[in-house]
Amino acid sequence: MGDEGHGRAGRQLAMLNRIARLAVQDLAPGPMLTRIVEALATEFDWEFVACVGIDEERGEFVCRALHSRLPTDVAVGYRRPLGSGVVGECAATGRTLDLDDTTGHPNFIDTLGGTRSELCVPVIHEGRVLAVLNAESPRFGAFRGQRALLETVAAQVAGVLHAAALVEKLQEANRQLQEMNRALESSARIDALTGIGNRRRFDHWLAEAGSASARSGRPMAVLIADVDHFKAYNDGYGHPAGDECLRRIARLLEHRLAGTAFRLARYGGEEFAAVGIDVDPATAQAIAETLRAGVEAAALDHRDSPSGSLTISVGVAVGVPATGAPEALTAAADAALYRAKRGGRNRVEAASPPSA
Repeated sequence: MGDEGHGRAGRQLAMLNRIARLAVQDLAPGPMLTRIVEALATEFDWEFVACVGIDEERGEFVCRALHSRLPTDVAVGYRRPLGSGVVGECAATGRTLDLDDTTGHPNFIDTLGGTRSELCVPVIHEGRVLAVLNAESPRFGAFRGQRALLETVAAQVAGVLHAAALVEKLQEANRQLQEMNRALESSARIDALTGIGNRRRFDHWLAEAGSASARSGRPMAVLIADVDHFKAYNDGYGHPAGDECLRRIARLLEHRLAGTAFRLARYGGEEFAAVGIDVDPATAQAIAETLRAGVEAAALDHRDSPSGSLTISVGVAVGVPATGAPEALTAAADAALYRAKRGGRNRVEAASPPSA
């Protein structure tokens, strides 16, 4: 091999090393193919280099990367059916097409307005065509002696595209797993009977409100409501009716709290709790009264209650808790609820704020 041959071989080897480095900079197919196409065009002074991917579902090939110094009909996103044109033929058959002269080729489509030579090399992994590397020129024989080089580049690209596809599948599987985990986490914080937040969700909201209140110095509020004479309701109407009663109460309370600063949860059994941020005592007590009056106005039958209908009692506590100790307000609201029960039920009682 003469000096010229050694020089060409060395240049090609350097080019292949450069392609390998470009290919593994990251595994995002679009940027990776663009880097390779631009490197081929720059290194070999090729007027037009493109890489097309295969859309098996639609039976088409689509341009994914392009470098052209000449006006062309092709752009990224350009599509044609598999088998159409020299590129489509290469994509459909998986065979290299090396045309020193495009004149008279039965499948040639001129997208440059003067293409005279074309080289198309399939990118194949395990017998499946993943893409096609395509070079075109207005010069006859422009790619003579370059077929082996482009086929070697195609083999490198095939490995990287396959790896990128595996990474993409893993990322998609991870995304789906994260969505499932979020859904499970969300469902773990929803009360299965009433569809509102459960005790775990309330505890989370309480901690959030406590932190916000401690930082701002603005008061937070906790309301705890209990369905009056609920054991008698369950005993008299049966547990399925008792479950439906709790669902109806939850909907009534949720409706009355819509648009307020409060978030509602089932606290446990026949108890419901709500927590709100930046709520003064008068507002909190007024909202608690709205909840009580709303249930009373619904006039839901309860033959074992002195009033003959379902009612609730509500305890209210408002204050700025010590940092990390919002549970003190919950305890105060619970104590106020107990006083409402002892005071005859179907009423609201407010607690004094705990000491900070």
